[in-house]
Amino acid sequence: MTIRVRTILLLTVALATMGLASCDHYTCGATFGNATCTPGGTTGGGNATAYVFVSNSSATGTIDGYTLDAGAGTFLVSSPYVGPLTTTAPIIGMVVAQNKFLYAVYSTGIYGYTVASAGDLETIQGLPVPLSLTVPAQTNWNQYVVTTNPAGTLLFISDYGTDQIYAYTIGSTGALNVVQGSPFGLLFKPGNIAMDGSGKYLYVADYSDIHAGTGVAGFSVSGSGQLTAIPGFQSYPMFQMQGDPSGQYLIAITGDNFSLSGLEDTHTYVYTISATGTISPAGGSPFSTVYSPFDIAVQPVAAPGGPFIYSFSVNAGYTGDNDVEGYQLTLSPLGFSAVSGSPFGSSSLVGQAAWGGFDPSGDYLFFYSEQNMTAYSVSSTGTLTQIGPIPLTTGGYWAAVDVQ
Repeated sequence: MTIRVRTILLLTVALATMGLASCDHYTCGATFGNATCTPGGTTGGGNATAYVFVSNSSATGTIDGYTLDAGAGTFLVSSPYVGPLTTTAPIIGMVVAQNKFLYAVYSTGIYGYTVASAGDLETIQGLPVPLSLTVPAQTNWNQYVVTTNPAGTLLFISDYGTDQIYAYTIGSTGALNVVQGSPFGLLFKPGNIAMDGSGKYLYVADYSDIHAGTGVAGFSVSGSGQLTAIPGFQSYPMFQMQGDPSGQYLIAITGDNFSLSGLEDTHTYVYTISATGTISPAGGSPFSTVYSPFDIAVQPVAAPGGPFIYSFSVNAGYTGDNDVEGYQLTLSPLGFSAVSGSPFGSSSLVGQAAWGGFDPSGDYLFFYSEQNMTAYSVSSTGTLTQIGPIPLTTGGYWAAVDVQ
């Protein structure tokens, strides 16, 4: 793992020396992908299916907008659209709540917007909320330190620097209110966080390295957002985790392409969630993958038979992305089977990426690769049809909203 970390640090120094433009999460035009930072075309007619918002690390600090029109098969820059001014402070994460509120969390505070029917962003009254969050240089590898419950009524933020979890309730207008007792103190460094599919439990990874976690803690969540440690909770090594929509399972990866033995961990782990929120390895877990998962995306609304899970990874030298893999998690009985054609190669018109995520409906999957994004429609069997790609003006944290 030390060699990997040194490689990344040396790459970071080399890119800074070259004077390349920053792209928030990675660096524009210089890492895994080959795309440039030239904006793509603009929307022109048709019916929008979803809007995607991407943080922009330009000197002014804005949020860029993109429109997916599945009927027309286009994924383009939203037009007309004027991104709201935010801040040039480091961004920590971006999430959508109730499929209508967008929250962008920076080291200096929380910005919030209502997504209008035409894809514009309207500032929520009372926001931004001032907040001081520590952002270590390596935290950019934690893509999921901000999350909401499935109902979109609670917002949680993990703060690595102060060992705390901040919690807010989300009102009917999108306004935020601090949960009583927040921030909640921890006895470890929090990394990625996730909720189960029922919204009862919050799981917090123990951040231990640039892209790894040695354990996880579990908390029960009250209706008002208060956190209580789950009694008798047994920890397991994990870096990133997501709940399946049924609320029965927690899907996780160990991160950094390494297991504790120092070998690449080509597995996805599935844990059964008990009635009290404790977790235990599900039968058959861990499930083998072709490549070592760097990031996973779990379908938020399951397809018939169970949710699809897509695994994103980078190669051993951190010089490029591997082919994306697709799997279906069947629930009765529990199974983990590869989608037809997985891993998806270029011959299937499915690109490579290190990070991906769904829209709220689970019908569309977005690949993010530093300076470009590609949309895919997800079939009932988990196969992907490309819509895009589109170069990003500036890459960064992002979130999708479905048109209602």
